[in-house]
Amino acid sequence: MKEEISILIQAQYPLIYLVTSEEERTEQAILKIAREDLKPKKQVFVWTVTNGISMLGNAEGDAKNKTRNSAQHNTTSPETAIDWIIRQKEPGIFILKDLHPFVDSPSITRLLRDAIASFKNIQKNIILISPIQKFPIELEKEMVVIDFPLPNVGDLNKVLNSHLLMNQGDKLEEDAREKLLQAALGLTKDEVDKVYRKAQVTSGRLTGQEVSIVLSEKKQLIRRNGILEYIEENETIDAVGGLEELKKWLRQRSNAFTEKAREYKLPQP
Repeated sequence: MKEEISILIQAQYPLIYLVTSEEERTEQAILKIAREDLKPKKQVFVWTVTNGISMLGNAEGDAKNKTRNSAQHNTTSPETAIDWIIRQKEPGIFILKDLHPFVDSPSITRLLRDAIASFKNIQKNIILISPIQKFPIELEKEMVVIDFPLPNVGDLNKVLNSHLLMNQGDKLEEDAREKLLQAALGLTKDEVDKVYRKAQVTSGRLTGQEVSIVLSEKKQLIRRNGILEYIEENETIDAVGGLEELKKWLRQRSNAFTEKAREYKLPQP
């Protein structure tokens, strides 16, 4: 997904809508694109209704530099913020967080269309970040909408490693690691971080035995959205009748589906 966003920015798509609740993780991805993929580099700015527009990092910073500089004066309202963006003469990426409550305003729609028109002569992009997909029909043809993906196993492995290093050192059997990672799939990075912390506080450790705690908390998190239902599946491969050769083959190759195998880029059967 990072590659897709990078391509859209480089192709000068003026308005990109990222549907996600993971603001920090999305910021990091955009900042990394601005520092590593773009030539010349682009400065990244962030707007919120509480702080106005502020610069994220600095022009020569790397992707890990997330210093938030002082906000631009009088840019807390979306109208003044978009107007400020239009008036900038240098290329840049402008992240607008939670603009969705304001998009029904005719002035906001008009300002965004004015901004898009002004970007034709300069490399600027507006990126909307919101957990809710909402925009006026007038902008339908002007923007591209992307669902920012949840963390993959590699992302979750970094979170797990950070917990292991802080609490007991990087000591975990491969089978236990795989169970903890698979149990956390489908959660945001912040949710995974909290779930692993809860498992550690509850048991005083983080091993394969804590998978049930992770799954229980995951079930509660999924239930809160009121849309999905989490159904526990306790069946094992032994519940499948017959197919003994296939089951033997799967058992022999089970390690090929682990995170360690993915790190070595081994092809999965």
